[in-house]
Amino acid sequence: MSLLGSIFGGDSEEKKGNLSNLFQKGSELPERPRHEPISKTTAKRKAKEEEPQKKRRKERKIVRNDDNATAEKESNGTEESSNVKHEETDEDRTIFVGNLPLTTTTRKSLASLFKDCGPVASTRIRCLPVKGVKLPPERAGDQNLMKKVCANTNQVDEDMKSTVSGYVVFKNIESVEKALQKNNSKVGGCCIRVDKASPTVDPERSVFCGNLPYGTEESSLQNHFVKGCALDVDDVVGVRIIRDKETHQCKGFGYVLFREKHMIPTALKLHNSTYMKKQIRVLVCGKRFKGKKGEANEPKYKPKDGEERVTVGAFRRLLSKQQKEAEQFNKRKRGPKKTVVKKASGLSKRAALDKKVDKRVKKLEKRASKGMGKTRR
Repeated sequence: MSLLGSIFGGDSEEKKGNLSNLFQKGSELPERPRHEPISKTTAKRKAKEEEPQKKRRKERKIVRNDDNATAEKESNGTEESSNVKHEETDEDRTIFVGNLPLTTTTRKSLASLFKDCGPVASTRIRCLPVKGVKLPPERAGDQNLMKKVCANTNQVDEDMKSTVSGYVVFKNIESVEKALQKNNSKVGGCCIRVDKASPTVDPERSVFCGNLPYGTEESSLQNHFVKGCALDVDDVVGVRIIRDKETHQCKGFGYVLFREKHMIPTALKLHNSTYMKKQIRVLVCGKRFKGKKGEANEPKYKPKDGEERVTVGAFRRLLSKQQKEAEQFNKRKRGPKKTVVKKASGLSKRAALDKKVDKRVKKLEKRASKGMGKTRR
């Protein structure tokens, strides 16, 4: 037994023979493949054959991406459309009620007021003047919480304001038209204003009221125009007073909406009329009477000789003439400005000041030497 047999076992000689045979069979190994150079024509042909396959793959990817995008858009569109419809229906079914009495108005009384118009979904009260309440330190400064607590505990400041406003949401849209017919109806001695949730703003049927006192109320201003213009109560559709959010007082201006356009000239005659011991301004509402730089446009209609016609344009021209006369009267007359040319001196500011003081001292000494301040006999 050889040394290899003692180490690897008895089959070492057979393994040795196999190893020797392995090296002897080198001629049976596979030959190395030879790569022949490809001509340009064959390369172009293969590229043309592969191009439609690549295009098809790209088209498939694009179609898949488009399908995903359209699916996402459709899903988003349905969600957005549902939200928009929901918002529109809520707004269309909501009405605004203004100039309600403060002492007797609650959510239940507001719902019962419009119960005959249709089923009421919800009501809410806004612009409630509250006295204020002390909140815990961790909720200090929370105005919404303070207003809610004051409203629930009936801590209302009746001296600040005597009216409130509210909103009524109906279950059906048909109930809104019935509720709008209750405009200018009296509730607790106040003429309420009933309008849609988005207020109707028509500058052609409105006038601007300025220089209003702080204690202006909608009902009193409406009566001022009804009596001054000899109109019915229904001719004044609504009065909108701009108030401060915190104090609930009038900011000094408001708007009055009329039923027809031809009522505007008669309402403009109340310009500089006295309301609550103050002269108020009644002007045309909107930008339709202004030019490029705020100047009045030239009137399109020229009245004939001997014809007297009170129009908005005539009143506008009178106001512009009065304003120009007031500006000329209040303008301060001044002479032409004298241009003083200062000579440049080489002195510093301190030296120039000392020189000025010395000059003044010499002048005073000269006047003293001539007898300044002495009594003459």
